[in-house]
This record gives sequence, C-alpha cells and structure tokens, in this order.
Amino acid sequence: MKQKQKKRAFTLDELQPINVIDRSTMHPSQASDAFKNKAEVAQALLECLTKNDTETFMEILDAYLCVNRTQVALRTKLTRATVTQAFSKKGNPTLKTVAKIVHEAVTTRR
Repeated sequence: MKQKQKKRAFTLDELQPINVIDRSTMHPSQASDAFKNKAEVAQALLECLTKNDTETFMEILDAYLCVNRTQVALRTKLTRATVTQAFSKKGNPTLKTVAKIVHEAVTTRR
C-alpha cells in the first residue's frame, strides 16, 4: 500500500527578496547563466506576481522557457496564435493558458 506524503505548507513569508534581472544590460551568455537556477527563476516570477508586474513576469517566463511556439501549440492543443499572443506585450493570457504552456515546456525539457 502506498503512503501519502504530507504537503509542506507554503507561505510567502518564507521567500527571501531578490533583485529582478534587467535583461537589457546583460550579455546573452550572462542571461543564460541567470536562468540555470530554477529556484531563483521561480522566486523572481513570484516576486513579479506579488508586485503586479505581469509584463516582467511574461518576459522572464518567455526567456526561461525558450518556447518554441509551434511545438507548444501542437502539444497543448492551443492555437499558435494563442501561444504567440500570450507572450506579446499586448497579450493578456488566462492563468489556464500560462499553466498549459509552462507545463508543456517544463515536461519536454526533462
């Protein structure tokens, strides 16, 4: 019989503040180094959400995932236009769309 693991309680108070990276002043090799630590990327994304900075959130997510929009669209059963629009400056994707894109991109990276 399988034992269920207890989920660890999560609070925002546990997170340490970090500085969001200004990609405009970064060399491309520095940017790729900045995205190697998943925990720091996750923290930066959460910080963007807590500050209601959705534009930076989507920029970080786009850079981190290196999304191939056509492949993601096929695998998530979203249209390519929906995926492209999600990462555009004027895009306003639903949480469901972002979750599908992240899930697909992360599971194919493994």
